[in-house]
Amino acid sequence: MGIFDFMGKMAKGEPIFDENNAHRQSTDTGASQQVPTVDAIRQNGHKVIPEIRVTRLVSRRNGSNMTTHVWLQNDAPFAVEVRSFRVMGQATSMNYRLEPAQGREVNIYSGPVASHDDEDDAYVDYRIVQNGDYFQQHFHVEFDRQSDGMYLLEELHPEHVKDT
Repeated sequence: MGIFDFMGKMAKGEPIFDENNAHRQSTDTGASQQVPTVDAIRQNGHKVIPEIRVTRLVSRRNGSNMTTHVWLQNDAPFAVEVRSFRVMGQATSMNYRLEPAQGREVNIYSGPVASHDDEDDAYVDYRIVQNGDYFQQHFHVEFDRQSDGMYLLEELHPEHVKDT
């Protein structure tokens, strides 16, 4: 198959490899059978973009310091590894594996209480365990203004996922 045949099939959304090539490849592998896995690419050739959801956020204040925990939920049909979470200028390294539909409570922030609500962006870096593809889920941070003028993290609203 020439490069133009390949590009033409790709533009039409047709399978790039025909069944004869697939049959030849399967006989070449011989007896080595692999366990089937959920594919990170759909039938139409588009990537499946995994999403990490924040289902619960709890901020606790102790004087001039604040600690924030969230429940991260893997909504993808395959396992992902959560690498880090960045909020209010602080990155927290994680390296947690989440199976499909699995969740976990994690600490995303420990530090001084915010004196302003300017840093309203947060994101989580993660990768698909199966193929190592990296993604970044962006969030908009909503703050709760306290009576003394300080701000606590109140909610994280999902914005978009970036393929990195």
